[in-house]
Amino acid sequence: MTKNIYTFFSLPQPLLFGHRGCPTKAPENTLAAFDVCIKNKIPAVELDVQICETGELVVTHDYNLNRVTGYDGLVEETPYGKILELDAGSSFSPDYAGERIPQLCEVFDRYGTSLRYDIEIKSRSVADNRLVEKVWEHLRKFSLENVCMVSSFNPFQLRLFRKLSKNTIPTAVIYQKTTEVPLLLRHGAGRYIAGCPILKPYRLLLTESVFKRDHSRRGYPIITWVVDDYSDAKQLIEMGVSGIISNEPENLLELFE
Repeated sequence: MTKNIYTFFSLPQPLLFGHRGCPTKAPENTLAAFDVCIKNKIPAVELDVQICETGELVVTHDYNLNRVTGYDGLVEETPYGKILELDAGSSFSPDYAGERIPQLCEVFDRYGTSLRYDIEIKSRSVADNRLVEKVWEHLRKFSLENVCMVSSFNPFQLRLFRKLSKNTIPTAVIYQKTTEVPLLLRHGAGRYIAGCPILKPYRLLLTESVFKRDHSRRGYPIITWVVDDYSDAKQLIEMGVSGIISNEPENLLELFE
């Protein structure tokens, strides 16, 4: 656990991730938001991936499309042709009217190895393997195995991905103390199901004692989210985290230089 075998972490640590891109500057999880990361030289992005009704991998966070696009429908029940018509930018600003929800392949094709990617698998299923299988296919198709990690709240999907990838891609179990997460998984117990080598706790769960237990004694690299406060980020870096995910990564860049 303590020996780092993944090329993903070859950049100087800790890594700075834009949470869904730069979501205070452009609509979250869109090419516009990832473009801002490129412009500001943010080295890594966290993005959310789901599978739609017709099988395409789309980059969007919520299971329902309503908050981002105004269309009341579940991603998994909506064909890509319909998703392609939706406006994912106007709710952020009129300046971004017409901005689309991108496919994962579009993101990979546009940025290639110029970014590191934390791909959050959004799946509530234990048995449906299509999303995990297609994410793995995309990584290989675009030859991005060395610049990607895969994370999820769902430890069963992570366990499958580790099996498919033969543990060649870093994986992280995400957790948060919220009713949306099953009780037994709210403090990171999903690690024992998934076997992931990395932990990705919500910031408020990452106390100094938790860090010492999970990192210093047990050897888990820890990436935490969401951190926007400068002094908080500084404290976490001094603590020894492996990565910070931020809504405003452009404001934290100097801490990572």
